[in-house]
Amino acid sequence: MHRRPILAAFCEAAGIYTLDVPDMPSPPIAPYERRHAAVRPWDPRVVEVASRVIAIIEARRPDLHVEHIGSTSVPGLPGKGIIDLGTEADPPEIPAVTAAMYELGFGPQPGPDPWPATRPMHVGAYHLDGAEFRIHFHVHPRGGDLAKDLRFRDALRADPELAAGYATVKQEIVDSAGGTLDGVVYQDAKGGWILDVYDRLGIERPANVGGGPRGEAEPGTGQEANP
Repeated sequence: MHRRPILAAFCEAAGIYTLDVPDMPSPPIAPYERRHAAVRPWDPRVVEVASRVIAIIEARRPDLHVEHIGSTSVPGLPGKGIIDLGTEADPPEIPAVTAAMYELGFGPQPGPDPWPATRPMHVGAYHLDGAEFRIHFHVHPRGGDLAKDLRFRDALRADPELAAGYATVKQEIVDSAGGTLDGVVYQDAKGGWILDVYDRLGIERPANVGGGPRGEAEPGTGQEANP
């Protein structure tokens, strides 16, 4: 029985008319899935993905200047493959930035102890060539730790020996865990090495002395990061 034509005929006879509602476009940023950390080779496509996502963010908030940071911003450096982006905003503007990012498809950081709303890390994903690239977008209060992230990134880019040392530390961490491990455990394990590099380079230690994002540990594992 073809119910749709019968319903259409009934509506027409009764003088009831309907409008076709076009499908709403999907947001440009896809949902984020939390996974265990594993070290994988650097993928050159991260450069294009970072550029595209930065353009999306800056088109929505032209007042922001977004930088590609983290391991994927250093050519050839292995890592988790998550694309870290960072920006600064005046503290009163951060709630509006968060709202704008949610409209683009970003979501709140998962985990029991995420970065606070005053310094959020928004998460999402972007697809390119059939591959998914996860995104961490850090919004720092102006004058916060972003400048330190950039100095660390630039030092790794400029010093192949430093980058190779970082790659070795990462691989040793995952090898000792059997190949994958919780993101917070991974971050904590390499945090000491990162802080030593900060000290050697004369970079002030970050407000989060663990050296990176928090809030990725599963509740009840005993590995939840401290504020």
